[in-house]
Amino acid sequence: MTVLFFFQIHCRLINHFVMTSILSNVLPAPEDPVLSVFNLICMVTKQVIFACRDDPCPEGKPLVLEVVRKAEQQLANDLSCDKGYLPIDGLADFNKLSAKLILGDDSHAVGENRVVTIQCLSGTGSLRVGAEFLTKHHQQVNVPH
Repeated sequence: MTVLFFFQIHCRLINHFVMTSILSNVLPAPEDPVLSVFNLICMVTKQVIFACRDDPCPEGKPLVLEVVRKAEQQLANDLSCDKGYLPIDGLADFNKLSAKLILGDDSHAVGENRVVTIQCLSGTGSLRVGAEFLTKHHQQVNVPH
């Protein structure tokens, strides 16, 4: 969120100085509703925390657990660990085990190789890839009552 907050301020400053540029007709995007509520709450109360941070407002740094710091240090010190790019669909073993975790070891679909998984960056990145796939390949939209 800190990066997003900085980006919004940075964009406002840029927008102020580029009024004579070819981008002068581009209107700023509306503020993210969740982020704007979060920023408002931080300014007013400093009582609400939506994520683990050392300070509840956007300037606060993410809280990193000690176990995570130790794991990062172990990975950094392990020279045998391959730190290259993964294939485009992610780590094959991770994908295979994820399908089994979600659908179960006894899943017929997994056993018959009818399940395809990919590894994506972040939760929202995964949702975006999934949503794009559905809009491209599944035209019917069901809206619950």
